Amino acid sequence: MEPIEKNVTINAPVSRVWKALTDPAEIEKWMLMPNTFAPQAGKEFTFQAEASEEWDGVFHCKLNECIENKKIVYTWNTAFINADTLVEIEPKENGDKTELTLIHSGWEKIAENREKVRNDHSTGWDLRFVQKLKETIESE
Repeated sequence: MEPIEKNVTINAPVSRVWKALTDPAEIEKWMLMPNTFAPQAGKEFTFQAEASEEWDGVFHCKLNECIENKKIVYTWNTAFINADTLVEIEPKENGDKTELTLIHSGWEKIAENREKVRNDHSTGWDLRFVQKLKETIESE
């Protein structure tokens, strides 16, 4: 199954975008979820979405790689995925702008409702990564 790929250009330098990608308070602004992120490889962290009767709302993640201003890679799992998918984010400086690419892969590992779960995540990344992250940084 094809990975999700999202691209966005943000009118800010890489250092500013990096802060938004790695500071828990900044992440909460654009991910719209409290989190326990820390930019340390090997660190486990969570995102807390709104819980429902079927789901506790917790996304379980583990930071695999964190190269300042270059790359963030972490696993992404939750009860309805029940498999470690992989999120990779790469910022690239382009003058006074930053081009960001997000790739979320591993959908073939999901046993049930694979297409729906992937599509729901794609929509979520459009809202958060493409729209809200850009809006949060550029509105300062």
